[in-house]
Amino acid sequence: MAESESGQERTEEASAKRLSEARERGEVPRSRELGTMLLLMAATGVLWASADSLLGPIRDAMRADFDVTRALRLSDVELTLVLREALLATLLALAPFMAVSAVASVVGSIALGGWNFSVEAAGFKWNRIDPIAGIGRMFSVKSAMELVKATVKFLLLLGIATAMLWHDAPVLYQLASMPLDAAIGMTATLCFKAFLVVAGGTVLIAVVDVPFQLWDYGRNLRMTRQELREEARESDGSPEVKGRIRSLQQELARRRMMEEVPKADVVVTNPEHYAVALRFDPETMSAPRLVAKGADEIALRIRAVAKDAGVTILEAPPLARAVYHSTKLNHEIPAGLYLAVAQVLAYVFQLRRRPVGGAAPTPPRDLTIPPELQF
Repeated sequence: MAESESGQERTEEASAKRLSEARERGEVPRSRELGTMLLLMAATGVLWASADSLLGPIRDAMRADFDVTRALRLSDVELTLVLREALLATLLALAPFMAVSAVASVVGSIALGGWNFSVEAAGFKWNRIDPIAGIGRMFSVKSAMELVKATVKFLLLLGIATAMLWHDAPVLYQLASMPLDAAIGMTATLCFKAFLVVAGGTVLIAVVDVPFQLWDYGRNLRMTRQELREEARESDGSPEVKGRIRSLQQELARRRMMEEVPKADVVVTNPEHYAVALRFDPETMSAPRLVAKGADEIALRIRAVAKDAGVTILEAPPLARAVYHSTKLNHEIPAGLYLAVAQVLAYVFQLRRRPVGGAAPTPPRDLTIPPELQF
């Protein structure tokens, strides 16, 4: 199990941020065996698909090169022209093969890990030319693993090639005695077979190497729990700072709420534990709205602000609890409380309209609260 410098085991999977930073450094999973497999498979496919168009020009070039007159052999200029034409014809015949092979080599290199360009990886680093560091890399565990992989791959492909040659040895012995056209065709068949067999061997190697490269890449980027916590703290901020910001936000919200208390029509209390401030404007509101609410200390502050502003304060514990628990700030009260709140507002409006020195109206009692809104 890999360990960090602090001695903690790297048991956690790499976070998205760590993976992104690794890609910026040019660290992405790669599999050379996958690239080799795709290259050989593509080359085999091209040989199979373009055998006729590929063999014809090569056969004609070979026939022309072998059928050279004595005068032509003695002329450097004409011989050079013949060789150039033969070389050009061969290159044109091989062009599709080379083009597909070039594309396959590029695709194979980015098939695992995707396309990634890193300026940091392309930059010059002294440790790359440090001989001591180079010797250390030569005798590292990773180098030993690569040596084992290369040896196994070599032995596997050698065994496959040897078995194929052993099987086709009689045909190889007969090539020298065959006519030219037949020899070229048989050679092409053997080459195609060799490509196909070797490509099949690389498939087996790639099937093993790709999962290993993904596992090794993930293992090298694993993190300790402490690293995860530190990364979360850097990304989201420390708990102390977040708590302070949350506290400031709550204080600002309370200040804005307290500014709405003087505009309320009535403050209904528990009388001490809860306080809710209600406002109703028939011209702009379809139902009474909760403009402030609070419990304990905040309830006391709401009562004090309401008293200083001359807002009516009414003790109605069941209604205060029902509004506090069922209604969000700056939202209309539920329909189940319409009757009770209407009685309270009627009382408030009577207080406002009573003549100077007149008797005060009787506060509402036994307000009806639906069972589902009783708290």
